[in-house]
This record gives sequence, structure tokens and C-alpha cells, in this order.
Amino acid sequence: MTDIGIVLIQALQAQAVWLEVPMRFFSFLGDPEFYLLIIALIYWCWDTRLGLRLALLMGISGGLNQALKVAFHLPRPYWVCPGVRALGSNPSFGLPSAHAQGSAVLWGLLAADARWKWFTAFAVGMAFLIGGSRVFLGVHFPTDVLAGWAIGAAVLLAFLALEEPVGRRIAALPLSGRVLAAFAGSLALAMASFGALAALGDWEVPASWAAGALERSGEPINPLLLLDAVTASGLFFGFAAGAAADRHPGSMCARGKGSVRLFRYAFGILVTGAIWYGLGSLVPPDPLPATYALQYLRAAVAGAWVSFGAPALFARYGPGT
Repeated sequence: MTDIGIVLIQALQAQAVWLEVPMRFFSFLGDPEFYLLIIALIYWCWDTRLGLRLALLMGISGGLNQALKVAFHLPRPYWVCPGVRALGSNPSFGLPSAHAQGSAVLWGLLAADARWKWFTAFAVGMAFLIGGSRVFLGVHFPTDVLAGWAIGAAVLLAFLALEEPVGRRIAALPLSGRVLAAFAGSLALAMASFGALAALGDWEVPASWAAGALERSGEPINPLLLLDAVTASGLFFGFAAGAAADRHPGSMCARGKGSVRLFRYAFGILVTGAIWYGLGSLVPPDPLPATYALQYLRAAVAGAWVSFGAPALFARYGPGT
């Protein structure tokens, strides 16, 4: 399958050069930063409950994805094949594709919530294009993407089946219990990846993978650095704890006039960016405890701002009313 995948990637890159720009665009729609943008948009400007569901589901899916990447520890096409052009790069392992899994989860939940046939077709198309873009860019084998879609669909179905009974139990807890449950859940997400890493023992990334990736993309790889896993964990905690701390869930009207929603989103996302990139500049690129702690803090603060800080500010000073 790997050989067939490489042949397919090379054929796409050679015969459809014009697709490079649109494929880069669709790939961006599967980046964590885009997910944060769209979750904040829904949370502040459309449906607070749906925004929270998306945030928690994406955190769970992201944490599981990173654990599976480490467990399988398989390369990306451009790491191992000189004939594949690195039209994108990524320092983590390949299987399963986070873009494919994330797109199946996010667009799948939006389709399940909307229940419109046309939107379901649109959501399937988006997941297909986002996952397919990763094959075209040379950063994933087709099998990585297929696995991502399958795992994403399974995670989505499990979430839809369990969210109501689990949510009722957590909602019955006092504030301290809800925050503790959020932290325990985030810790479990992170520990899944660190457990998978420990299971590798003394395994090391082959030097040929690192050399090939650097030669073809100009970017070094460090797939044993678990920053993405910690990011998913921190975002999960921040969103969940922030929502738990809201004494009046949903009190901030997520609709309102167009001008109100525009102001709310513009101001809120400006602060989100300051948190995300400001704290991100402090995170060193080394697998040290301080690195992981800072990354967790960065993600948790960003999540809490979206689910608690911004709504509280909007409700108090006008843009949320």
C-alpha cells in the first residue's frame, strides 16, 4: 500500500500542478488554529452549547490522534521518498492523519446538529477535500487519511452516544467537581500519548527519516516531542473548566445584531490571538517539563478565554446582550 500511495502522490503532483494553491487552502482548514477560529465564532456568535460540544470533541479527538501517531510511529511520504515533493511539512508521525480525523469530527458534528441534507453533503465534501489535500501536499499516505476518517467517524459516534449520560452526571457535580473532572479528562488525554511514548522504549527516529525530511522540506522533524498532545489536553481543560465556571451557562446571547456579533468576534479573536501567539513565543522547542507546562498553560488559557473570559466580558459590558 505504501508503494501504491507514493505512486498516487507523485501522479497527482505531476499531473495537477494547478491544484497546489487550493490544496494548501483546504489544508489550512484542518489546522488547529482554524479550528480555534471556527469554534470561537460558533461559541460567541451562533450557539454557545454547540461551540462547547465542538471544543470538547476536538480536544478528545486531538488527544487520541496524537497517542495513535506515537503508537504507530510511521513516517510521512516526504520523509522517505525522494520523488515526493514536500509541498507542506509536519514534524509529527503520519498515521493517522490529524487533518482527516479532525475534519470528520468537526464537520460531522456540525452536520449532525444541523440535520440538513445539503449541509451533510457539504460537510462530507469538506472532510474529503481537507483529507485529500494532505495526500496531494506529500505529507500523508492515502492510508493515513483513510485511517483518520475512520477513527474520526468512530470518535464522533461514540461522543454522540455518550455525551448526554456523561454530561448529566458531570452537570450534577458542584463547581469544584466539574473543574476536577475537566482536569482529570485533560490529564487522561495527555497521558495516552506519554504512555504510548514510554511503550516505545529505546526506539529512535531513523536518521534517514530526519535527513530526508530536512532535505526535502527544509524543516527538521521531532515526532517524539508531544506538544500537540499537550495542546489538545490544555484546550480541553480550558474550555471545560471555563464553561463550568460560568454561573449562567448560555447567558451571553450568541446571536444578536450583525454589528454586535462582528464586534464580539473581532475583539474576542484579537485577544485569543494575543494569548495564543504571545504565550506560544515563550515555549522552548525542547522536550522538557517546563516546555510541556507552558504549552498546557497556553492552550488552557486560550480555551478558558473563549468559554468563560470573553462571554463574561461581553455580558457585563454590552456586546453579549
